[in-house]
Amino acid sequence: MKFHTPSFILGFGSAVVVLGTAQRLKPAVVEIAALGLHLARLGRAVVERQREHAEDLWAEVEERARHLREAPRRRRAGATTGNGKHVPGAANAQPGSASH
Repeated sequence: MKFHTPSFILGFGSAVVVLGTAQRLKPAVVEIAALGLHLARLGRAVVERQREHAEDLWAEVEERARHLREAPRRRRAGATTGNGKHVPGAANAQPGSASH
């Protein structure tokens, strides 16, 4: 492999420039990293909020499914009024008779 002088000079010069500007670039790198950390924390908060919303929605779905699953049992147990309260004797009432 041949030694290529212009490539060596360019590589050495770029290393000197990087090492020379490292002290001046350090505050900018720190600021960019701090901004990235702040954005990551904001993103995590948004994800957590959405996860909590999804969990609440899933709990409502499970509650509704449980309510639908228990509805036939409530109908077999006896008649209820529209508000879900049991009406005594309504299961044995004959059609056309009014209970007072």
